[in-house]
Amino acid sequence: MDRENQDTYLTVSSKPASTEIKVKGSKFIGHVFHVLNKNQAEAVYNNIRHKYHDATHNCFAYRISADEFRYSDDGEPSGSAGKPIYHILEKTVLVQTIIIVTRYYGGTKLGIGGLKRAYAEAADELLNKTKIEMKTVYKTMTIETSYDTLSHLLEILNKVQGIIGKTEYSDKITYCVQIPLSKSGYFLNEMKAFTGRGINIVDEH
Repeated sequence: MDRENQDTYLTVSSKPASTEIKVKGSKFIGHVFHVLNKNQAEAVYNNIRHKYHDATHNCFAYRISADEFRYSDDGEPSGSAGKPIYHILEKTVLVQTIIIVTRYYGGTKLGIGGLKRAYAEAADELLNKTKIEMKTVYKTMTIETSYDTLSHLLEILNKVQGIIGKTEYSDKITYCVQIPLSKSGYFLNEMKAFTGRGINIVDEH
């Protein structure tokens, strides 16, 4: 079953990692970062490109989701760098991840096949050194409940494995809750059945 159709997804640790390999004199330096969106990914890439401004190429691939991704050969022959890096991300089902592989030319041409293998090897080795994390997609809601309906709310939250965050007490109780995305429809229906009877949905996003 495809993880990307479930509540969970795989991404890399927020702690960046790096690696270095050499192929026929050329040096390939890989970096991997956790990124939340394409703007952050491109900012990270620009920082690496600035750091290694004297490199022959700074190639990259990022995958924010299955439908949002980008890769670049940065001057290498078309399809020889960015796409092999991207295929590693796709194969490992990683999202919110950017891999950048910097190359310093060593004097020996590798050919398109050799370049593909080198960039893929750098990306693959990089991920072997990186902590992979499974995260859950949640829908956040603010729920207001009377004290009389509190037990019902808590029962449904437990059933959908919801997480209770900030809580405020007054004449009513206000909870900020996180519900696994696939269970949010069921939870909303349960809550709306009590609208006007002690439980109200204040906000959802």
